[in-house]
Amino acid sequence: MPSFISLALAALPLGHIALADQSPYTGSEFQDKDFGLYPTQTYESSSLEVPVFQVNKAAEDSVDSADRVFISPRGTAVDQIAPMIFNSDDLSLVWSDPSYKTTFGVRVQEFNSSDYITFWRGTVKGAGYGTGSYIMLDHEYNVAYNLTTKNLTVGGDIHEIQLTDNGTALMTAYEPMEYDLTAYDIENGWLADSIFQEVDIATNDLIFSWRASEHIALNASYADPGATGISQDSPYDFFHINSIEKDDSGNYLISARHTHGIYYINGTNGDIVWSLGGKNNDFEDKSDGQATNFAWQHDARWRNTDLTEMTIFDNGAADWVKTENETRGLWLSLNYDDMSVTLKQDYISPEGTLSVSQGSVQVLSNNNVFMGYGSNGAFVEYTNDGEVIWDVQFGIIGNSSVQSYRAYKQNWQGFPTWNPSIAATGNATDNTTVYMSWNGATEIKQWAILASNSSSDLSSADNLWKNVTKTGFETNVTVGTNARYVRAAALNADGEVLGSTGIIDVNDGTVTASDSKVDIGTGDANTTVTSSSSDSDNNAGSSSGSSSNSTSSSSDKDSAAGIIHASSSLALGAAMAVLFFYGL
Repeated sequence: MPSFISLALAALPLGHIALADQSPYTGSEFQDKDFGLYPTQTYESSSLEVPVFQVNKAAEDSVDSADRVFISPRGTAVDQIAPMIFNSDDLSLVWSDPSYKTTFGVRVQEFNSSDYITFWRGTVKGAGYGTGSYIMLDHEYNVAYNLTTKNLTVGGDIHEIQLTDNGTALMTAYEPMEYDLTAYDIENGWLADSIFQEVDIATNDLIFSWRASEHIALNASYADPGATGISQDSPYDFFHINSIEKDDSGNYLISARHTHGIYYINGTNGDIVWSLGGKNNDFEDKSDGQATNFAWQHDARWRNTDLTEMTIFDNGAADWVKTENETRGLWLSLNYDDMSVTLKQDYISPEGTLSVSQGSVQVLSNNNVFMGYGSNGAFVEYTNDGEVIWDVQFGIIGNSSVQSYRAYKQNWQGFPTWNPSIAATGNATDNTTVYMSWNGATEIKQWAILASNSSSDLSSADNLWKNVTKTGFETNVTVGTNARYVRAAALNADGEVLGSTGIIDVNDGTVTASDSKVDIGTGDANTTVTSSSSDSDNNAGSSSGSSSNSTSSSSDKDSAAGIIHASSSLALGAAMAVLFFYGL
């Protein structure tokens, strides 16, 4: 009897393939745009659309053990904009929520001994800043806190939401204000003043506020007004703050892109203690200029408690100017005795990536360095001494149509309160394939498949057909011809039920919600098959209550599920399938 996949492929036009979780690309075709500017995939059981990654260098054993990657793809080639989390081991989707739309800086931060997903959402201004609020999601993906700036005419800006150990949040803002710009031959001038604030998370009280215009001269900027500065809608952004950090002494470290400067700010009166880089640099560069020649930079962070180690994402370019040939991650050592700075290590991608905007440098728990490349859809993990040990793209290098403000590699456990999803396809004449997924759930190890041809109430061990090992975001199993009603229950490592889908009628694909709790015990969790199973003599519903020990080998590449999309109509020469492409 022909398999489901062979029948499905025979019925499909050239250029189409059904897959569960598309394995990453590894060849040169991705960067050559053979798959379009932003190859993506969708699923049968979910409406989510997420990138298919390009792995330029597979993760080596020395990579950090953090289990998730956090990005927020956006750009002219991205149709479904959303914050996203992926498993770091196979780059399969964990969670995405398009309802948040444009988001920046999605990551995990700690508040009151609990972890939260934090990010900015709002409206982006054309000049590279925005107004909105900062979201903190708990482990159930509920909005626990929604923060913004205080006593300003604008909301919080895209660039920073940094939580402190004192229960406060640091945030940026860009507020238009009338300002004397006659030095630039502009009458009735307007300035986009860079501001940072510290706000108490629990009470929303303002703790501290600082304005660049009160401490930094306009001539410190490397960005002239050009056509800006003439109105409230088009103010002159001379400073462009993009990161903030507070130390144990109560002082602040900030980065200003347009002055090429890192500033150490007194946390009491706001005075500048010292400046690193730019026109007002206070440090002697003992690395032949390589420690202070950063330009258009982002994400300045302390790397030790005595404030002598710092990392910076050195863009080396802006949209309108190229200062360096490639973007660098910098690890700097500062000496306050002689006010000197030394380049301890730089981090440069094998592709020689030059990011004209955005970007991040994260030091991982094992001291590796993880960099997100901002205007280039890519992230790279390095050893501390600069060796590339994981190199991944989700956009074309050198093409800003796919971007993510920052990228992070962190641990996360998610326990969504919504139910898992289930869907079915009956493309073949004698088999039905069922698909299961649970957006945001991180602890699923298996799916218990309950099936019956005579009853739609599937909640007990009497209806248990078999357990299927979870694979990727969406798992699938072929249930055969004898089961009309199917339900799936998500199991953890102990075989306990975490949640269950509705009941699907595979005859018409309708899913009916069920209030009945699935109770199959934990002892049955040891009888498993690997998705997808297509044994015609092991049909679901044919012997209700008897779990099968049969195994059908399958990889992510040959499981039938989601559809890959790309922005080209070129066929992919894979041995077992062909891709469907559409225009982005």
